[in-house]
Amino acid sequence: MANEPRRKSLAILNFEDDLKAASEARGAERWKFDRRGDLELWVTVAPAGHEADLYVARLFWLDYPGEKPPSVKFVDPSTGRLDIAKAWPMANGFRPGSFDICANWTAEGFVTHPEWATSDSRWNCTGNIILKVIRFLQQELDNTYSGRCNG
Repeated sequence: MANEPRRKSLAILNFEDDLKAASEARGAERWKFDRRGDLELWVTVAPAGHEADLYVARLFWLDYPGEKPPSVKFVDPSTGRLDIAKAWPMANGFRPGSFDICANWTAEGFVTHPEWATSDSRWNCTGNIILKVIRFLQQELDNTYSGRCNG
């Protein structure tokens, strides 16, 4: 038994299926995917019109697809640290000083606003969650980006 391969959980299998579909989805050529753990994904993104301004977003789920959205934070790619303000873009709801995104598609948003769990802003965990979160992230960057945080 000790040498038996570990069986993948349903969460990991669902994550793998959605990651494959997300990587083949319309618009996926804008993103670079780097899977870092069973339920952890680093995605390189850039705002429209600012393709040289690259950011690495870390998406991390405790369960997939789960009842809650993932943690979404920006990573300093050279160190892997999540607490470097200069790794963060400035956009609507992005709070580099707090290292969070205050939005109903992030776990951090629900920490700040627990009332969202029972409101019209509650998380909808249907569909391809990886793709949904990346598209929300990309939409905010494309529409509200105002530069890199100076730290």
